[in-house]
Amino acid sequence: MKRSERLNSNGATADRIAILGGGPIGLACALLLSARGIRSQLLDARTVEDSAQDRRLLALSRGTVQVLTGLLGPGFAPMALIMDVHVSSAGQLGATHLSSQDFSGNALGATVWYADLVRALARAAQAKADIAIRRPCRVLGLEQRPDSVLIQVDQAEPVAATIAINAEGTPAATADAAAAALLCDLEVQGLAAGTAVERFTREGPLALLPLPDGAGARDRKSMIWCLDQQLASERMALSDDQFTRKIQATLGPRIGRVVRAGPRSRFPLLPHSRLRLREHRLVYIGNAAQSLHPVAGQGFNLGIRDCVCLADCLAGTPQDPVSALSRYESTRKADRFAISRLTGALPGLFAARGAPIAMVRSIALVAFDLVVPARRSLSSVLMFGVRS
Repeated sequence: MKRSERLNSNGATADRIAILGGGPIGLACALLLSARGIRSQLLDARTVEDSAQDRRLLALSRGTVQVLTGLLGPGFAPMALIMDVHVSSAGQLGATHLSSQDFSGNALGATVWYADLVRALARAAQAKADIAIRRPCRVLGLEQRPDSVLIQVDQAEPVAATIAINAEGTPAATADAAAAALLCDLEVQGLAAGTAVERFTREGPLALLPLPDGAGARDRKSMIWCLDQQLASERMALSDDQFTRKIQATLGPRIGRVVRAGPRSRFPLLPHSRLRLREHRLVYIGNAAQSLHPVAGQGFNLGIRDCVCLADCLAGTPQDPVSALSRYESTRKADRFAISRLTGALPGLFAARGAPIAMVRSIALVAFDLVVPARRSLSSVLMFGVRS
């Protein structure tokens, strides 16, 4: 065994990259590194089944579906394809339809349950000899050295690695959140299967996504409604009938008829973006690098593009990981800046009440719907990000 491959008492070798966090971003990163011949060790405080208790719905862009299919094979998890996206603003004329027909009938994206994706990624990672998985394993701290990092873990010897990738996200106190997202499943009649809706309102954007539950889910949609904390509390306090009527009034009669709403939940919205993605041998990806407003469903997709870029940079200079991290940080600037600014600006832009702004909004919606190149360009950015 080479000196650089010295085993610690837990069987992890010092030449491996350490990935902190075993959610879908951490697992996808490990698999992407493996595909490029790079060994990694993944540390997570939760078991796979603990992670699978999360019942969030993830919106996958077409680019993300392609990446995951390359890692896991076709049909890696039950999904609902997104064929069309209806974008409109409450109380205004004009709407934009982003359509699969602009891309030879190929789906714009898909939805998948978080739990299903985690299980599929975990199965694939467990089958790779070059991915060492330690669950449950709580990280206590990290010490950077000139040629390595030493990760302190709970009730075990420290773990040595060439670099550390933080894929854990950035928890924050819910009391700091000025806004919240309301979640529930809706039964909506008259809305075609495979259609997603982005409805901008003065109170905040409301989105509907198809559910990946087979034919029985044709009329069922997942709703996410972003509101300030006071309005979110008021909506949570409404009766089921009152809440259903409020959603119907917000969507309007043309989009579809809301028959019933399921149980509601809420979570705080705390968008953030790191100025620096690396600290010597420590690098940030996914929610640890940036957490976006849910509008347009771009957060997870941006994280997957982080993973692809980082894996490519590390594969390009395997003997110089610090240089690779510098190149990763530089390469990701354009995509992160554009997508974070877009998702951050849209809610406020559509909430503004001034007549000139309202007129510009209506004209823009109509223009994007009528001008095919503009519509395709917007769709491409949402599907694949900003390519540098």
